[in-house]
Amino acid sequence: PFLKERDPETDEWVSITYGEAKRITGSLAQAFLDMGAGADAPVMILSGNSIRSAMVILAAQKMGAPAAPISVPYSTMSTDFEKLKHCFNTVKPAVIFAETLAPFKNAIAALDADGCKIFSADAGGDNTVLSYDALAATEPTAAVTAARDALTDESVGKYLFTSGSTGMPKPVPTTQGAMCSMIAGNEGLRENERDPEYDPTRVDNVLDWLPWNHISGSNVNFNGAMWNGATFWIDGGKPTPALFHETIRNVRECSPSTFGTAPIALAMLAEAMEADDDLLMSFFKNMRSIGYGGATLSDDLYDRLQNLSIKATGRRIPIITMYGATETQGITVVHWEVERVGLIGLPLPGMTLKLVPNGDKLEVRVKGPTVMPGYLKDPKKNAEVFDAEGYYCLGDAVKFVDEADP
Repeated sequence: PFLKERDPETDEWVSITYGEAKRITGSLAQAFLDMGAGADAPVMILSGNSIRSAMVILAAQKMGAPAAPISVPYSTMSTDFEKLKHCFNTVKPAVIFAETLAPFKNAIAALDADGCKIFSADAGGDNTVLSYDALAATEPTAAVTAARDALTDESVGKYLFTSGSTGMPKPVPTTQGAMCSMIAGNEGLRENERDPEYDPTRVDNVLDWLPWNHISGSNVNFNGAMWNGATFWIDGGKPTPALFHETIRNVRECSPSTFGTAPIALAMLAEAMEADDDLLMSFFKNMRSIGYGGATLSDDLYDRLQNLSIKATGRRIPIITMYGATETQGITVVHWEVERVGLIGLPLPGMTLKLVPNGDKLEVRVKGPTVMPGYLKDPKKNAEVFDAEGYYCLGDAVKFVDEADP
């Protein structure tokens, strides 16, 4: 099994295997070629995480069209659609996918999308919209293999947009080489010997809600699960009071082997496990490590999670973190067991950090194969964010654990 999601009608888990995904992405890749998608004509995804969205992203990457997943609220919670229009006009897609058309109809109507092919799994009777099922049944030709074989490290696999918290979202080209280097950096940290308790016949389960328009959800969690041959359970829950009950329900049924999320979600989960031994045992049944990112973990929450691990398994659990940005992917990681929080770790293999004095602090700059080549169509901004030696300037401040012994 590759991907699992809950059927919205039956509430049962439905799944797709790696073999089925290979067939479907080959068919969609041919359809995208037929529709004129390519290196300069991306495939834009408006809807959120789903099996079909995953197939669209992977099919676009397979035939050389950048996949451009867009934050869903830009389409469903906006009235002027300004951020969506900005994203659309920047990448100029040839194809747009919205899994269910109705929630995105107004957003699409606001775009200058006359030249775009639009497809959906539920067009709601709109005969101008192409059918996902029909495209996924396209007979692939040798052109798909040729397009895939023409890919290089420099080929853009995705456009991921920054959050837009300070101005309009900025388009970050994520190359095929950068995505592979992200995986290779993590792989380079593996120990040669397997965990003696590891069962190679067991399927690793990843349960994740982080959206695929975000670097962590897309290139760390999703790509990492695919590299490891894991089963990726698409979590319909979120760390909000209204939706976290869904994550808890999914934990009970999935028993994930790794779990990476924001500290707020870990706090909500710890509170639930402290009151529910069955949930506690389900969470730790297969768990090998817990990951967090986006903010630091409090000492109190760290201790609570370790106490829960000891209660469930009799031992402590590695709690790790990675640091990076949309423009850089992951650049440092705490890949050893530590007894404190607030660390960003050490550079992944292949990455170089430059710590530049700025007042009484050290500013982080980075160079390496996972760093973007530069924002799309924005030479002015690129001149600002790269220094004279080609290091990307994150603008974050760090300090050594021991200033006297760096």
